[in-house]
Amino acid sequence: MAVAVAVVVLGCGGKDDAPSNSVEAMARAVANAPKVEAAMETAEQFQQERVARGDTLAMPYAELQEYLPSSVDGYSAEGGPSGSQQSMPGFSMSQTQQTWVGEADGDGNTPEVEVTLVDFGGTQQAYAMMAAPLLMGFSQEDDHQRVGSIPIDVAHSAGWQEYDKDSKDAKVTAITRYRYVITVEARNQGEDRTAMVKRLAESIARRFEGK
Repeated sequence: MAVAVAVVVLGCGGKDDAPSNSVEAMARAVANAPKVEAAMETAEQFQQERVARGDTLAMPYAELQEYLPSSVDGYSAEGGPSGSQQSMPGFSMSQTQQTWVGEADGDGNTPEVEVTLVDFGGTQQAYAMMAAPLLMGFSQEDDHQRVGSIPIDVAHSAGWQEYDKDSKDAKVTAITRYRYVITVEARNQGEDRTAMVKRLAESIARRFEGK
């Protein structure tokens, strides 16, 4: 767990970061380590229940596409969703992706929102590696970016945000039900759209309740 904390803290650091910021961030992450361990224990319970009912494989990507938003306010779907799935003994996952585009601004920049869904239903270890950083309570901000864990208002969920202050690109990743990963990105935006992508990620997470 300590190694995972160090990787998260050092991996998110920038060249302008003060050393004290990294030390404080690591201290907060270490303090949240028990929460991560408790979540992994609950994830194991969920997995055992899925095994008991024979739900040990990721859903087909065509089925996963049904959990994509039907629309995004102010944006139009760019074609249809893409998807894929992979499996082998001890490994099963599926994913799907859809992009929505808005009206181009005066400079010809076209804002877009991209949603990616991943089902790690048959690969608990891969999910755990993805989930741990989001649960550590880590946060960091400087003149160029804001990153860190954020709350997701859906049971059995956690989130992570990334905001580039220079490009105004915003990204929120949410994990839910110890199985699904939801990523929402807003690019080519003229303002901070973190709140919007967080709301969209939460609305998608609610669709997985009970799954």
